[in-house]
Amino acid sequence: MKHHRSMKVKRSSSKDVAREAGVSQATVSRVFNTSGIPVSESKRQKVLAAADKLGYRPSIIARSLHSQSTKIIGIVVKRFDNEFYMRSLDLFTQLFQQRGYSVMLFNINDEAGVGEKLRTALEYHVAGMIITSANLSSPLVQWCLRFNTPVFLFNRLSEGAKVNSVCSDNLEAGERIADYLYEKGHRRPVYVSGEKDSSTNKERMEGFISGMKKHGIDQVTVVEGDFYYNSGFSAAETVMQQELSFDCVFCGSDYMAMGFYDYFRIRGGLSSPEDFSLIGFDGIPMKHEDLYPITTYRQPLDRMVQKTVQAMIRNIEHFSPEPEHYLFSGEIIERKTVRPR
Repeated sequence: MKHHRSMKVKRSSSKDVAREAGVSQATVSRVFNTSGIPVSESKRQKVLAAADKLGYRPSIIARSLHSQSTKIIGIVVKRFDNEFYMRSLDLFTQLFQQRGYSVMLFNINDEAGVGEKLRTALEYHVAGMIITSANLSSPLVQWCLRFNTPVFLFNRLSEGAKVNSVCSDNLEAGERIADYLYEKGHRRPVYVSGEKDSSTNKERMEGFISGMKKHGIDQVTVVEGDFYYNSGFSAAETVMQQELSFDCVFCGSDYMAMGFYDYFRIRGGLSSPEDFSLIGFDGIPMKHEDLYPITTYRQPLDRMVQKTVQAMIRNIEHFSPEPEHYLFSGEIIERKTVRPR
């Protein structure tokens, strides 16, 4: 029995397409590259027909080596189970593709993985990097600046590192939530925190505490969480076990608010809004709003993503080492877990 070694099919080149279409190789290049040099419709159709016949597709890698631009945006994501970041990723992908860019995803499990993924991304000569759910050290930022690679923190503020950022104004948001709950008559607040070292959590907590102090409420009980559902459930258990006196709860994410809400739905004892008011943060769409009618602070996700894309492309085309910072205000979405005054 004879064994036939599989032969790799040779790819057709732009020269082959030019020969088949009866045009110059430069015309083929102009058809497939967005150079802005016009090509007559008849020649364009000949080139496309020849390319289809020969199975030719231009090499993006070869083109990027020639132009020194891959048109690839690297995005570092930590929370694939978080609706907020998945919606962000969906919007980023759509908007960058509309502008001729592709997206390369890098998944990390913890903050320590950011540096490794960033180095890998630079080996791919990415045009820019967007980092979500993680912070970036100053040495890593300096490394990117050496390669004129713009980096944006999304939904994060830089802490010490001079890096671009697009984020909700979490300090303002915390204050507005404090005002809102105080105006509803609440005087014994609890804050369920996200990851304690994240800039988003620090500012939401600081804004909430300072907002309450402004109204003469000096005591805000803080229960530690991590932005995830289970920590919200555990926070509710902690509140009950320690017999804390409270009349309102601000959770640093909607997922924690859902966990907090479910604890009492499952275990009983108290209910919202009859016994306490509950508000979350992010404004993720509730697939079952009848099950989770939780009042929330909605981040303006669409505007945040659009600004990141616009600023990123501008920075790619005209690189500047000076960081840009954009803060956005959101809105309180009233559902059914905050009692009327």
